[in-house]
Amino acid sequence: MTKQTWLITGCSSGFGEQFVRQLTAQGDQVIATGRNAETRLAHLRDTGATILELDVTVPQAEIEKKFQQALNVYGTIDVIVNNAGFIQCGALEELTQEELQLSIDTHLHGPLNLSRAALPHFREKGRGWLVYMNSQSGVIGEPGATGYCSSKFALEGAVESLAKELAWLAPGIKPLIIESGIFNTEVMNNIHHTDYRVPFWKPLNDAARIRGQGNYRNPPGNAAEMISKVIQIVKGTGIAEDREIPLRIPFGSDCLAALRERLHTLQKTYDEWESVSKSTDFPGAGQPMPEFPDR
Repeated sequence: MTKQTWLITGCSSGFGEQFVRQLTAQGDQVIATGRNAETRLAHLRDTGATILELDVTVPQAEIEKKFQQALNVYGTIDVIVNNAGFIQCGALEELTQEELQLSIDTHLHGPLNLSRAALPHFREKGRGWLVYMNSQSGVIGEPGATGYCSSKFALEGAVESLAKELAWLAPGIKPLIIESGIFNTEVMNNIHHTDYRVPFWKPLNDAARIRGQGNYRNPPGNAAEMISKVIQIVKGTGIAEDREIPLRIPFGSDCLAALRERLHTLQKTYDEWESVSKSTDFPGAGQPMPEFPDR
């Protein structure tokens, strides 16, 4: 099996830590990153991974410097895993612009800035993987989760556009969105709940706290098993052998059920409102939009 060099964000626990431990055990070269890395990633030093300080919310120029620093460690990077994240919970009316901005900086601008930093290297090599650890919350809105869902929805759209750009001009570079359900990580135990600012929303906020703790104590998904399969997908081994890899792959039976329900609801709406939708066209309209020309 070909050894690869991975740069992974958000490695202090959860999916990020699983990536580091499983990849180093397989002999891959890993650059594990996070905020306050000297202390928060100290438990990963025995894996042999290179530890690097990286806060994904810093400006683009700083991200580019960090990527170059990471690139200098082994002279190459094959896979970027955008994993850093947190859950911001609270009703929209109580959520401040500053709190929402932190979610957007972490889940949208951070991954996109790191992707921009990596793309020149990947284009020079003619290949590379950009993995985005997303969530069913990037497709399905939840009450009390405006901060998390809005930033995850935005990432879905940005990466889909990127995927089409790359497919046209740089097909050797592969974006991959992982849409996960609830797994046994610390994220549900570390939810950032907004302050109780509007008494009207207290029942919602109370319910969100109870739900989060319930998900933490009884998660349906096995994080180690999921990360093992994501690694196989990137490497083209195991479950990925002889399979075409799509842009999005859901993980977890809870995620799959929720996405199928979402698909059913959308299909029902489209069918019921088809005549109204088409009634706004000019006569003779309805032709597909032109595709980009072949290179």
